Amino acid sequence: MSVNLNNRNTGQGKEQNGKSRKYGFAAALIIFVLLVMLIVYRGYAADEPSSYFRTTMDTSVELRFTAPPAADPDLIAERAFARMEDLEALLSRSLYCSEVRAINREAGEAPVPVEPETYQLVLQALEYAGLSGGAFDPTIGPLIDLWGFLGQEYRLPGGAEIEEALPLVDYRLLEVKPGLKTVFLPREGMALDLGGIAKGYIVDQVVELLVSMEVKSAFVNAGGDIRLLGPGPEDRPWRLGIRHPRKENRVIAILNLESGAVVTSGDYERAFTINDMNYHHLLDPDTGYPARRLASVTVVAETATAADALSTALFVLGVEEGLKLIEKVPGAEVVFITTDLEIIVTEGLSDKIELEP
Repeated sequence: MSVNLNNRNTGQGKEQNGKSRKYGFAAALIIFVLLVMLIVYRGYAADEPSSYFRTTMDTSVELRFTAPPAADPDLIAERAFARMEDLEALLSRSLYCSEVRAINREAGEAPVPVEPETYQLVLQALEYAGLSGGAFDPTIGPLIDLWGFLGQEYRLPGGAEIEEALPLVDYRLLEVKPGLKTVFLPREGMALDLGGIAKGYIVDQVVELLVSMEVKSAFVNAGGDIRLLGPGPEDRPWRLGIRHPRKENRVIAILNLESGAVVTSGDYERAFTINDMNYHHLLDPDTGYPARRLASVTVVAETATAADALSTALFVLGVEEGLKLIEKVPGAEVVFITTDLEIIVTEGLSDKIELEP
């Protein structure tokens, strides 16, 4: 019996080819399913917020946002933090090469040309100084230094020292030249301090950057200066706690907000105690001493710049004069907490606040 080896080989080849086609189809199907799963996963992942934490501007910064599809959240975060650091390099009194430091070095000598960001912030600082009648004053630097609040080397100055420093604190003396973009302190010893507004401004600039990168939802918190962009988690309002001014790590109230900015100023921040008396950094420019009318002020406004400056001004002014000021600012609301822990809320927040027991 003869055996046709060619036919036998051909039969095996056909069987193997059939199996190969089956395996090839199965492999292609698996790859297709995996690709679909990857696309679906990426779609869901794009809806998940990314969170980043970093210490900058002498404070802890939290950046939380939902990246647009196909965008790299790490790259977005790096650009946001780089923007913060660039602006801090211009506006911080603590940095030797900052423009604010240069303005102070040239006090009484010569105007200093500045970058557009510095110039615009100085203009906004002057606007809120005028609006508050000087309760917020960007030239408060000499008093901040006298009390040791800048470097946190606290001291209780004498009355004569304070009287000597008071003539150097007057925002009306600050000179700006629109054409030249210069800033000038006309008296030697004057010092510009944008600490009551710069952090809010930087937060706003970061949010503008996020918007330019097509981010639709974000939460930026720079040491309590908060700006909200778009809806909160699960498209619900953002829930923000207001710290209890007398109980650390406790919340006294919760705000439910759709958008805007929130900043709190309290007498528990940057403070020291001597002979049972608390001394904090929220100084009254008229007296040179810490303001004593309130325990804390929380401002809700359209921008963190506005909320930052207003929280300082309202803390100094107290409830009665503070309510008059807040009426002049469209879209701004406030929560006052008195030293007796009485909570006073403007009408626009009455349905957005929950008091904690």
